[in-house]
Amino acid sequence: METNIQEQLGDILSRYTGDKSELIPILQEAQEQLRYLPAEAMQQISRFLRIPESAVFGVSTFYAQFKLVPSGRRIVRVCRGTACHVRVGHASCAR
Repeated sequence: METNIQEQLGDILSRYTGDKSELIPILQEAQEQLRYLPAEAMQQISRFLRIPESAVFGVSTFYAQFKLVPSGRRIVRVCRGTACHVRVGHASCAR
């Protein structure tokens, strides 16, 4: 694990007691600091909370807010739902 990640995560974990209920807040804070959740960070969180790595990974992949790979500086989202399709079609007809 990179020393920088270890240090940053160490600072984050120092503010927590190690209770299993702190998993999501720790993941949120780690991602905010690191910009994503690297495998090394999830392993360290697993050891800190004394829960299996699979549990940390499971929560990280269940919630769409968590990213396992670094994101770019700009994120483009495209709505492909029916409501967006109808709205765009309607707007182009009105022109």
